[in-house]
Formats: sequence, C-alpha cells, structure tokens
Amino acid sequence: MCDRYGIEFFRQEESYTSQSSFLDEDPIPEYDKKVKEKRTFSGKRVFRGLYRTSRSILVNADLNGAANTLRKCTHTSALAGKVARGLLAVPVRIKLA
Repeated sequence: MCDRYGIEFFRQEESYTSQSSFLDEDPIPEYDKKVKEKRTFSGKRVFRGLYRTSRSILVNADLNGAANTLRKCTHTSALAGKVARGLLAVPVRIKLA
C-alpha cells in the first residue's frame, strides 16, 4: 500500500519507550530475550496517561513514549532535535467536529 502511494515505510523497534523518561534522557535499550535482569528507569507511570519524571514533573505518558520513539529512531535524525520539551508537560487538546 505504501508503494502505491509513494510513502516510505520504516519498521521501528520501540521497546522501553514508554518506561524511559524523555526529559531525564534515560537510555533506551533494545529488547533482548536473553537479558534476564530487570531494567530500571528514573521515572514511572503514576496512573494511566500520566508519567512522573525523577524530578517529579508530570508528563502525558503517550507524549513521553512518542518522544522516546522519535529519539530512538535512526532514520529521522533530522527530526529528533525538533521535539519541544515544554510541550510534553502541557499537551494541547484539539476538538475535531
């Protein structure tokens, strides 16, 4: 389908992007079945939709995961610097009619 419409498709591995803190710049490891140790991250999900960083900054959990996916992405390195850190804490709600 992508070929038909001229869209370039990339498969992105996105393990640990929701658990890592974007604002704290946690390292985002690749998933490996052979690794048995439990991974630790500086922040954590408080409840559904909310993530708390190590400095107690509350961030929208979906935006944190999306920003980490972009940071982990190797084929869009030009876009990685354009993620605004301030937008993670105060997302804009858009109502579609």
